[in-house]
Amino acid sequence: MPSRFEVVEEDCIGCGLCPERAPENFEIPAGTSIAQVLKQPETPAEEEACREAFDYCPIGGLQMITPDSSPADCTAGGPHPTSIPAGCPTPGHFTATRLES
Repeated sequence: MPSRFEVVEEDCIGCGLCPERAPENFEIPAGTSIAQVLKQPETPAEEEACREAFDYCPIGGLQMITPDSSPADCTAGGPHPTSIPAGCPTPGHFTATRLES
């Protein structure tokens, strides 16, 4: 079973990296500044693209739920625990800023 991806709306800054990395799966609708999941990955290529979007997210605005984790294990947007559960890559540490339109 592939991983599931969700946007953490309160953490998303609308930078556009997730739709750039996985355009079949994410979008930022016109007139908004928050990404949305268009569809969950259905192929290995889509899974890889979504994982790349997760890794590239500058502030952890994406949540990845793998078959061997629970949603609480991989919640992005807050400080990562000292011990990261299997399947939960840790994005780099960045200072969050909200982009103005």
